Amino acid sequence: MPDTGVVALNHVGVSVADLARARAFWIDELGALDHGGFGWPVGTAPADESLATEGTSAEVALLRTDAAFLELFAFASPAPAVRPSGAPGVAALVWAVRDGRRGRVHCPDGTPVELVAAGEGPAGLVGVTVRVPDPGVRTWPAVPGPVAVTVVGGADADPARPVDLGVNHLCLDVAGIADVRRGMQDVRWHHDVTESSGGIAAVCYGTTADGVLVELLESRSPEAFLSRCRLAYE
Repeated sequence: MPDTGVVALNHVGVSVADLARARAFWIDELGALDHGGFGWPVGTAPADESLATEGTSAEVALLRTDAAFLELFAFASPAPAVRPSGAPGVAALVWAVRDGRRGRVHCPDGTPVELVAAGEGPAGLVGVTVRVPDPGVRTWPAVPGPVAVTVVGGADADPARPVDLGVNHLCLDVAGIADVRRGMQDVRWHHDVTESSGGIAAVCYGTTADGVLVELLESRSPEAFLSRCRLAYE
C-alpha cells in the first residue's frame, strides 16, 4: 500500500426505493454477502453535511463482494426521484459471476449491470463506469484495481441529488486522507475530515467539478468496518 494516494475502490452507494427488493437482487440473485447496516433520523447533522443535503434520513444495508463493498440507502427523507439519465456520476457497473450468466441486467433502481465471467478472479463488483461531461478533463485521481474504474463522456444533465434512485456515490480507499484531499483541488469538500471509532477510520465527502459525489475513506485498522482486509481480494 502506498504511503499516500488512492489505493482502490472501496464501495459504491446506491439509493434504492425498496430496501428488501434491493437486497434480494444483490444478495439472492447476484451473490453479494450481508455486511450489516445502520440508519439515521432527520436532524443528523453529520449525514446532512456529508451528503450536502438538508433533512436526510435513511436505512442503510452494507453488502460485501470479493473485491469491494456496496452501500444501499433507502432514503425516507427527502423523497427520492428518478435519477436523470444524463446526470454525471456512476452510469453502469460490471459484475463477475461464476454461474455462466452473461449479458446486461438492471438493478431495481435503474443502474445497468453487465454480467461477466469471474474466471479465476474476484466475483461480484469488478467494474464501474463513471460518466462526466468531458473525460479529457480529469478532476480526480486514477483508481487502481482490483475494481476497474472507467471514465466516459456523455453527461449532459445537471447532477442528481444524492437521494435520487441509482448509484449516488463512489468511495475510494486512500492512504493519507489529508494529503489526498489536498491534492484533489477541483473538489468542493462538504466537510472536514471526520475521524470515526476512536480514530480507526476517517472519511470525507465532496463533489468534483464535473458533478461526481465521492467519498474518501482511510481505514487505519483491520477493525474498521469497511477495511479491505475484510475482502477476499485486497
